[in-house]
Amino acid sequence: MNAPSLVGSRLRQWGDAPLLLLIATGMLLGSMLPMSRVARAEGWTPLAFAFWPALGSGLVLAFAGGRSVTGTPEARPVLLYSLIAGVLSVAVPNSITFIVMQFVGTSVTSLVYTLPPLFTYAFAWGLGIERYRPLRLAGIVVGLVGAAILVLGRGSAPGTGSSWWLALALCTPISIAAGNVYRKLRMPKGVPASLLAGGMLLGGALALLPLLVMNGGLQRPGMAGWSVILAQCFFTSLGYRVYFHFQKVADPVYFSQFGYVVSATGVLSGLLFFNEHLTLPMLLSMGVILAGIAMVNARTA
Repeated sequence: MNAPSLVGSRLRQWGDAPLLLLIATGMLLGSMLPMSRVARAEGWTPLAFAFWPALGSGLVLAFAGGRSVTGTPEARPVLLYSLIAGVLSVAVPNSITFIVMQFVGTSVTSLVYTLPPLFTYAFAWGLGIERYRPLRLAGIVVGLVGAAILVLGRGSAPGTGSSWWLALALCTPISIAAGNVYRKLRMPKGVPASLLAGGMLLGGALALLPLLVMNGGLQRPGMAGWSVILAQCFFTSLGYRVYFHFQKVADPVYFSQFGYVVSATGVLSGLLFFNEHLTLPMLLSMGVILAGIAMVNARTA
């Protein structure tokens, strides 16, 4: 094998490496957490920031995927898949995340992204995709205890009312987990990853549009505001292109672990750029959730 072929083969192997895909997906999609704070400062509402990057990056990916299609995939299954996956994986989690973040901060909101693997395993086991493993089931319970510590500990701060916002934030990992399992079960065969990613994002944007219109969210901030949207479109387009390739080479539970990297990205950005601080309940919650994650991912005979 000549040198160019050897390099190309090695790059393809790296491109299919689950660990590298996990890290890349988590970091690219984790960019939305600090960027949403910047977007808020530029006048964007949470629903608008969920809508415009989904629309823009969805159009880019759908166009790129459409050009690479060989043959004509059946339209109805792809459209239905795109809408359901868009609601579960884009519209619900992103809008909830951006709304809740205003009240509890980037670091705390980021911690809910450690929970999708626990819910994903629970759904996959319930549907028979994963076999029953007592240790994994115990890990789910431990992880939920960690989430409860976070909610109750944060809610103990007088006058914040943040326990209610964190309870709402728990809808994010539940929706993400449902989307993980749905996509694995219903992903159309023979359709390019870019087209699937673009369709899912456009499905999410379509689901968000009525809410955006009803809440008067079609405002037009200045150039600085649109530059934030364009930057997020870049991260989202690249992130979801990697995301769908990652899902094709990983099982739902392993795939869902990119949420750990999303969470770490959000927590670090909150500490570095937004003057946020780790509290004792946060640290305790992180420790308990990580223990649950270790149990879910433990190798057993």
